[in-house]
Amino acid sequence: MAIDFVENNLKNSAISSITYLEILVFPYDEEEDKKVRDFLELFKIYDVDRNLLDIAIKTYRTKKVKMADNLIGSTAKLYNLTLVTRNVDDFKNMKLDILNIYE
Repeated sequence: MAIDFVENNLKNSAISSITYLEILVFPYDEEEDKKVRDFLELFKIYDVDRNLLDIAIKTYRTKKVKMADNLIGSTAKLYNLTLVTRNVDDFKNMKLDILNIYE
C-alpha cells in the first residue's frame, strides 16, 4: 500500500530533513544505506530554517509536541503540505492536514 502511494504521488511528495535523518540513523549495511539514500533523494527535502524553527518553538510552547515530530509537523505547516503518516496521534494537536493511507 505505501509503495503504491509513493509511486503514484512521488512528483508531489516531499520529506523533512528530520524525516531524512530519522530514516538514516537506522544501522543499515553499506549496500542498504546506498539504496535508502538513493530512494530518499527522489523526494524534495525541506531543510530546517529560521522560519521553521519559529513555528516549532511556538508549537512546542503551546502544544508540547515531541521535538522531532514537532519539526516534521512544522515543516508541513510552513509549506501548507498534507502530512502523510501512520502516527496520526503524534501530530493531532498541531492542526495539520493529515492523511493516514492505512485507514
